[in-house]
Amino acid sequence: MTDHRFSHEPSVAIDLSRRKDGASPRSVRDSMYEVSRVAAPYVTMARLSLRRLVRDRVARAGALVLACLALVAVFADVLASDLPLACSWRGTTYVLPNVTRPAALEGFDIDRMRAQEGAGDWLVPPLVAHGPLETAGPEEQLLPPLTPGHPAGTDTLGRDVFARVVYGARTALTLGLGASFILVAIGVLLGALAGFAGGVFDSLVTRAVEALTAIPTLILVLVVVATVPHPTTATLVWTIALTRWTELARLVRAEVLTTLGTDYVTAARAIGATPLRILWRHVLPNAIGPAIVAAAFGVASLVQMEAAVDFLHVGMPDTLASWGEAMGEARGHEGAWWLVVFPGFALLATLVALNLVGDGARDAIDPRQAAQ
Repeated sequence: MTDHRFSHEPSVAIDLSRRKDGASPRSVRDSMYEVSRVAAPYVTMARLSLRRLVRDRVARAGALVLACLALVAVFADVLASDLPLACSWRGTTYVLPNVTRPAALEGFDIDRMRAQEGAGDWLVPPLVAHGPLETAGPEEQLLPPLTPGHPAGTDTLGRDVFARVVYGARTALTLGLGASFILVAIGVLLGALAGFAGGVFDSLVTRAVEALTAIPTLILVLVVVATVPHPTTATLVWTIALTRWTELARLVRAEVLTTLGTDYVTAARAIGATPLRILWRHVLPNAIGPAIVAAAFGVASLVQMEAAVDFLHVGMPDTLASWGEAMGEARGHEGAWWLVVFPGFALLATLVALNLVGDGARDAIDPRQAAQ
């Protein structure tokens, strides 16, 4: 007697038998497609989160702005430089001399090369023929925007503001991403070990978090930079990273403690899984989501911190361009509005884009927060 209780459920039958009369390539491809369709991998939470993030239009807009800023940072030498992109000088052809800085062109810039250009010499200038550190005399200081050769004007030292803004994007993104990578690594490692191991190690990490959280980050950065004889970019990066890992460590520790009480971790322990495997395969994948969101917001706070300390002229060395340092040049010059508008707009666009991506990542990882 036939049981019809499950007769309404559809089934897929795939003929994988080899026919001796010869199967056409078309039928083989169709069979493989059916196999892949039926045996498709299950949809993981990571894929669901990525799909939500891709569908978020606001997050896509923020990512587009960040992509444009990244392109500006990478191709800053093409947009503004005191040396040409390519040239033929005294019988020798140079490609990207503004990046390689050959010894034969030491002491030259585009204006001097044009003045001494001889027969057979040629050059391809960048968009703006001025570097971020190229100073000028009093006659070229505080020039307004749309001045020939200086589309965004010049600052108090005669440096081109467009070049300062372009190279400032490289400085901000490099510092923000570098410091964020370090603080995420430290925060995730210490927070996960503190929540998983517990005991004395948990107490030490908790006390360190409480001690560093009590000190304002800006004050600590100013103290470190003031006490170091010759502060560099690495000094600022490590100072910010070693003082901002506390928030992430506390968040990851809480997520780890929550994950340890779940049934699948208990089942993993029951079947004899090692503590390292439980931490790596079951605990960290569920605690890394908040770390990704914190990293996105952390880059924004680090970029803002770098601009703040450079605005006070106690941050980056003079060999690097910075948006905060460019805005700081406007002090004492009330009419030089372009010193604040152009680098300030670049800083605002970066912070807004990073926060939009961070909000999108948070809502994608935990949709319950988006509904609140």
